[in-house]
Amino acid sequence: MAHSLCDVLVYFFPKGGSRLQESAMRSQATGRAYHAEPRADAFLRIHARPIVAGLCLYAAIRILIFAAAFPLFNITDEDSHFLTIRMWAAGHLPGKELPPVDPTFEAIYVLYGSPEYTHSQRDLDENGPQIPLYRLPPKAREAALRQTFYVQKFEDWSQKPNFEAQSPPLYYIVAAGWYRLGAALGIREWGQIYWVRFLNPIAYALLVWLSYKFVRKVYPQRAFLYIAVPALIAVFPQDVFFGMNRDVLSAPLAAAALLLMMEAVDGRPGKDWFLVFGSFLVGLAMLVEVSNCVLYGALAAAFWFRLREARPRQTLRLWVLLVSAVAALGPPALWIWRNYLVIGDATGSRAKMQELTWTIKPVAQMWHHPLFTWDGSSYFLLQLTRTFWHGEYLWHGHWMRSATADWFYVFSSALMIGMFMADFVARRTVMPPPQRLAGFQALFLVVSSVLFLAAISLPFDFHECIIPSRLRPFFINGRIISGVILPFVLIYASGLELLANRLRKWIPPAAVLFLLLAFITTSEIMVREPAFYSSYNFLALSAWRP
Repeated sequence: MAHSLCDVLVYFFPKGGSRLQESAMRSQATGRAYHAEPRADAFLRIHARPIVAGLCLYAAIRILIFAAAFPLFNITDEDSHFLTIRMWAAGHLPGKELPPVDPTFEAIYVLYGSPEYTHSQRDLDENGPQIPLYRLPPKAREAALRQTFYVQKFEDWSQKPNFEAQSPPLYYIVAAGWYRLGAALGIREWGQIYWVRFLNPIAYALLVWLSYKFVRKVYPQRAFLYIAVPALIAVFPQDVFFGMNRDVLSAPLAAAALLLMMEAVDGRPGKDWFLVFGSFLVGLAMLVEVSNCVLYGALAAAFWFRLREARPRQTLRLWVLLVSAVAALGPPALWIWRNYLVIGDATGSRAKMQELTWTIKPVAQMWHHPLFTWDGSSYFLLQLTRTFWHGEYLWHGHWMRSATADWFYVFSSALMIGMFMADFVARRTVMPPPQRLAGFQALFLVVSSVLFLAAISLPFDFHECIIPSRLRPFFINGRIISGVILPFVLIYASGLELLANRLRKWIPPAAVLFLLLAFITTSEIMVREPAFYSSYNFLALSAWRP
């Protein structure tokens, strides 16, 4: 068992390229190359590793910069996520009741939390603080705290329990360990909160590297593709990675699970434990976000693929599948069992629903949901596509988005998915089996994730909640399904490759990719620019000297 674990760990960071060369030779033997290799593709193939290493570094720096540029406690419930991290760091497990807000945290929130996310500039000019509270001397600070603006904040906090306390625990456990490391290093107060955010660049760089490993494993002859996928992920403008949020771990865990599944079914001997560990990661992904349940469908496809192999040792493989199933189902089963015994609620979501005022509608009313209308379904798909790409941050009460970029993301996503599906259907009989499996898994994960959000939109009356609301009763939060970033980008980049090959006469495919990356990067910088001038972000707090 220990030897098998070492094999799995060494696989992610091999010392040489022999395994990749073997994969390329197998691909040439089992199926024709995707297209004749031009000089640019040969360059990408030879220099792929340093290019992707640079992309990992760029992605980590990009996430670090934006995590530092945005003030603390963004609108995606970052305050509640941080409270839950502190709860786990203190050794407290979720109880039957939602815990109240820690009074010591209230002071930190009021001192360093930015009103710029939700308050318009006009409102701040008329009613809000003219100088950040942390910059005031003690006496002036006490006087400011008696203003209506701050009194209302304290009243809101005193009535608000931490509704994330009973959420799936894995992210909070990992972040709590990172939080305690920061404390051991002597980081305190607001610095310790930013320290937790700075875990995200590590997770994101890992996602970029895993995406490269996955695509090169499945498509060893398509140099454009195994550079385009990590490059697109490196610049992907989803803002959930700029703050504390449990969805941060979904994408790297899902990517690692998919890579291990693909490694397990490549037909070579000695790969049984890769399927076991891949299954275990699927179970862990469920302990990050319930929407990652769609990974079980991808795992089932890998099981089916494994069972179809016409090889001896069938009994052994059945035992491997059984152990893999236990590994996949065990972690969430233990969590559900603990919830039932301690909280009295298997999912741990009942108290959160009550706090948010959600109730379950009668079954008959669910069929009258606007999702079953053209206007409702089109609104759902359009908004979900936009938030999946750029996230949900507000600034002065307005979405941080570009209308031009949004429409580009919507139309290009539809085009690339359509091209991928047409090509997949047309070539499925001549594709090597691992590529058929990867294509099916990618399509299944993207479609099933969208259907998951549609399905959980149906049963709830959202009452006083703002997003979702009674007026727009849809879960359009792209961050919830961020676990499918790799499958989505694989589909998108495959469509882009098909398009670029058709335009090869006029413009090199590498230039098409570069223009796309430049457009995404430029539009993101333009949209996020206001945060860099905030008086509450890491740069301003670090520069302040009382």
